[in-house]
Amino acid sequence: MHGDIVFRAEAAGATEVTLFDAGDEDYGGFAERRRGSKIRFVQGDLEEPRTIERVGPHDVVWCTGVLYHTPNPVLQLLHLREITRELLFLGTRTIPEIPGFDQACLYYPYLDERSRRAHARAYWDAEHCYAIGTPFDDRPMHGHGNFWWGITPSALRAMLTSARFEVLEERHPHDYPWAVDVVARPIDKDPLLPPRAYYRERGEQNDRGGPGLPFGNYYERARTQAG
Repeated sequence: MHGDIVFRAEAAGATEVTLFDAGDEDYGGFAERRRGSKIRFVQGDLEEPRTIERVGPHDVVWCTGVLYHTPNPVLQLLHLREITRELLFLGTRTIPEIPGFDQACLYYPYLDERSRRAHARAYWDAEHCYAIGTPFDDRPMHGHGNFWWGITPSALRAMLTSARFEVLEERHPHDYPWAVDVVARPIDKDPLLPPRAYYRERGEQNDRGGPGLPFGNYYERARTQAG
């Protein structure tokens, strides 16, 4: 939906540019516009590991309007960390801080109508905010169209920190107060979580009577073996 950014990046001198989206490439005529361009198109899901491997690392990653459309916002940030070398530009919606509850989040699906309409009053485009301005759309395959989480700014910063990002700047480019653009950079720390296959591989080694996988120094040893 926001594929114009890749053409601007290429025009500005970016040597390798990837347009990554869940939607089909012909949405917005991008397939036609890509002719004669070096821009690469990858269709996939930000939460699917094989897709992240296919996208690969980039110096600058620009991602907007996605984080609140999933039940798994932290997973998305973890995957964004995997493909970000230098800077992440993240655009998302937020909700006001909740007094007495730092880093609070609000779960939107299946709010009763009274509660939902109270929240919808804060959105200028509520009719397009499914699960807020309209009832939650629980049709199979349509889940990503909904708003899943209302994320406070403090919760967003904590999520980014847990995904190994450092927030450099917060921008508010719109009159609408509950939208923010965050500029963040990856920090040089190993992930908080083990690799997705770690426990399965550990169990397989144990079953074979092998030495087993290291735990506390897993990432350090993996780097040593790779280098």
